[in-house]
Amino acid sequence: MNVERRRSGILATQLRSACAVLAIAMNLPSIRAEVRVPEGFQSEVLADASVLKEPMDVAFAPDGAAWVTGRAGDVWRVDVRARTTHRVGGVETDVSGDRGLHGIAFHPDFPQVPQVFLSYHQKDAPEGKYRSRVARWTVAGKGSAAALEAGSEKVVVEWEGEKAGQHVGGALLVHPRERLLYVTTGENNQNANLQKYCNDPENRAQSVGDLRGKVLRVALDGSVPRDNPHVGQAGAQPLVYTRGHRQAWSLSFDPVVGILVGENGGDLADDFDEVNRVKPGANFGWPRVFGDGLATSSRTNRVEGFDSPWFAYKRNTGASCTGALIYRDATGGAGFPSRFAGGLFYADFARKSVRFAPVNAGSGKPGESEPFLQSTSGGPVAIGLGPDGALYVLTHGGATKASGDDGLVRVSAKH
Repeated sequence: MNVERRRSGILATQLRSACAVLAIAMNLPSIRAEVRVPEGFQSEVLADASVLKEPMDVAFAPDGAAWVTGRAGDVWRVDVRARTTHRVGGVETDVSGDRGLHGIAFHPDFPQVPQVFLSYHQKDAPEGKYRSRVARWTVAGKGSAAALEAGSEKVVVEWEGEKAGQHVGGALLVHPRERLLYVTTGENNQNANLQKYCNDPENRAQSVGDLRGKVLRVALDGSVPRDNPHVGQAGAQPLVYTRGHRQAWSLSFDPVVGILVGENGGDLADDFDEVNRVKPGANFGWPRVFGDGLATSSRTNRVEGFDSPWFAYKRNTGASCTGALIYRDATGGAGFPSRFAGGLFYADFARKSVRFAPVNAGSGKPGESEPFLQSTSGGPVAIGLGPDGALYVLTHGGATKASGDDGLVRVSAKH
């Protein structure tokens, strides 16, 4: 009987392996990339791990196609209607630590001006350093023929950091009204002396003379916008727009709320992950304070003079905010039910979830959140709102390597 059981187990394992191989060969969605959604919604895997490797960010072109970056340097175009994916090109990038290709954004006049911006780390950085680069590429061809044009790269902005540190940022947003580029940078901390690090008023995230731990505001050609808050200030980097960020992972724009940055907070249970509204000259306090002005070193004393989070949640209820956006249905009714209009969706990679919080019309701030999506295995590394009114979720199962849980999932309302 035991022999028969073993034979049955072997046959079952062989059958599962055969099915997995067949799914990859036929480019079928991986079961591991599926997610759980509330009643009245449906999810669909548009591109799975056989196509996307270590996905990092997603942006939508005017034709509705989703462009996805991969940490190892790949860029893919996912045709949402045809359910097809092709690689449009890539960059040579350093993938040590948490580095690699991250953000992507389109020129505001794309495809009439066929340019796309990418944020990645160069391979030829000096010894012991990393070099972050944001560059503009020309896109040749359209639709399924789109490709990054060889030799078309134009550097927009670069900065260096310590390779031994962590948190590198790299999110991108082209503001549709200002026609300017916003870039996040991580604070590149090494926790060798945490007390000194937290109390130092000239820490790299606090110093306006350092590009790390910031949101930068840059013209599309790399020049400095004249109305940036620190232009003309002695010792300041004029590209700095906001400061006091730890690991600002995502950027999104809403015509009412403005620019939102989703960022990872500290590593202690009482730390907070945050969603912040970007405004000129804002200082969100890291590493001197966390949450709503609590001193990072004492954990109890309040320190005045810093901007409070727009929305925050404790690390013991979530540990890695990787996306935040306001839901607006541009389809005229084919999107989500009306109760979601103007509300906040935010993703947490460690908790493998996306949650929803209505935004109070009076206070202009989010209220209590509720679960919306739970990933069965991989966590969400990015979320995006498609022009079709659907929510798109990039899932990733590995921290610094490809995973069978990598994929792009579309969540839509049943009608």
